[in-house]
Amino acid sequence: MGTVNTVLPQIIAHEFRSVALAVLTETGMGKIGNKFVLIIDDDVGMLRALNKVLSGEGCMVASAASAEVAVKFLTNGQQRFDLIITDLRMPAIDGMGILRGVKQVYPEVPVIIITAFGSAEVKAQSMREGAAAFLEKPMDVPQLLATIDRVLAPSTP
Repeated sequence: MGTVNTVLPQIIAHEFRSVALAVLTETGMGKIGNKFVLIIDDDVGMLRALNKVLSGEGCMVASAASAEVAVKFLTNGQQRFDLIITDLRMPAIDGMGILRGVKQVYPEVPVIIITAFGSAEVKAQSMREGAAAFLEKPMDVPQLLATIDRVLAPSTP
């Protein structure tokens, strides 16, 4: 009896997830699931929050609390990222340095710059250097997810 009580809820949950995934796929929602995202932010609270949101959307997430750790992720050859989200202001290597490095080595990987210290000039510079998007903190979850969805959407000729 105990086995039925523990297994049955798992089967129901699995079936529910399968149906939900089918609905999301059919409606075109949930495009960011199953993507591998690297998040870089020296604010550990922001890093955790972004990790939680994106993991909850079905993304595989690697988190780096410094640009140096991010560089190790990017150069170890074990992962290929579908998206990189980086804070702009960080010690040592800032978000612009990350953006430039990524665009040299992986020009096809979109980079989203996030910052609490944005300006029109910084945003324009980021976009000129190849950022896929620029978001100012604090950002809300729907705004973040809509931006990621847009950035990851296949481009149509």
